Amino acid sequence: MNRFFNDIKESFKEGNFLTRLIYINIGLFVVLKLTHLVFTYMDMPTDWLDWAKVPASLPKLVDQPWSVLTYMFLHTDFIHAIFNLIALYYLGRLFLFYYNQKQLIAVYLWGGLAGAFFYLAGFNLIPYFKSYIETNYLLGASASIMAILFASVGYAPNNPVRLALIGEVKLKYLGFIFLTIDILGLNSLNPGGALSHLGGACMGFLFGACYQNGHDLSKPITAIIDWIVNNWPTNKKHKKFKVKVNDSRNMSDAQWNRQQKEREKIRQERIDQILEKIKKSGYQNLTAEEKKSLFDLSKKEE
Repeated sequence: MNRFFNDIKESFKEGNFLTRLIYINIGLFVVLKLTHLVFTYMDMPTDWLDWAKVPASLPKLVDQPWSVLTYMFLHTDFIHAIFNLIALYYLGRLFLFYYNQKQLIAVYLWGGLAGAFFYLAGFNLIPYFKSYIETNYLLGASASIMAILFASVGYAPNNPVRLALIGEVKLKYLGFIFLTIDILGLNSLNPGGALSHLGGACMGFLFGACYQNGHDLSKPITAIIDWIVNNWPTNKKHKKFKVKVNDSRNMSDAQWNRQQKEREKIRQERIDQILEKIKKSGYQNLTAEEKKSLFDLSKKEE
């Protein structure tokens, strides 16, 4: 069991930001389900989770403003979680063809915030929803995932993406399909979710269109990420003096080989992503980080 958790910890540390986002969502889902189970069997109140969801009621939101951030990492339904995480994995990989990892985090957050805004605006301004305000809450990563998809649509609408059983479809048509489903979903059992999806889609498309014209809307969030990384206690402690320790002597041959294969897989996937982007939009459209990554990874390959 200890090895299992160590493997997960190592995978989290070695993985990219997309992998970490997925792990965070999975971890929170497991913790919430287990906690809810314990509270249920102990005959204790289980409405505490409402404090992490976005309430449709504005007075309630004033009491829990943090919920506009926490809700986008939470799932309580297994099917909802599985579908969202599968979509996050594939659409996140697509996103990384055009953008870098810190921009992925920024779009995830911006999309979630835009989704919460559309949800609140819809329930408080559209008369049809007013009778549901006091009892309705929003949670889930769907708005953030829609933003990730539409950031790619906004940047490269005519680029093709291959879908199982269908074949190649242009990104703009894939986006249109998702958008149509959500517009029709406004009259479903989950209109709040549909509203938040539309908010995420709008923010993602805006991000992609702005980036295409030289304006990077991720800068405020990436600046915060850089500040956190640079001021993290462990980083500050070892900033002046770092010692690289080779701990391979504590590994079995199988563990060492597995670690090398995993690193090689990650390196090759990154090269493939950059080369695919060059194929689709040309070397000149690579970001500075991607050009440096390609150079560094190519040197390692030699």
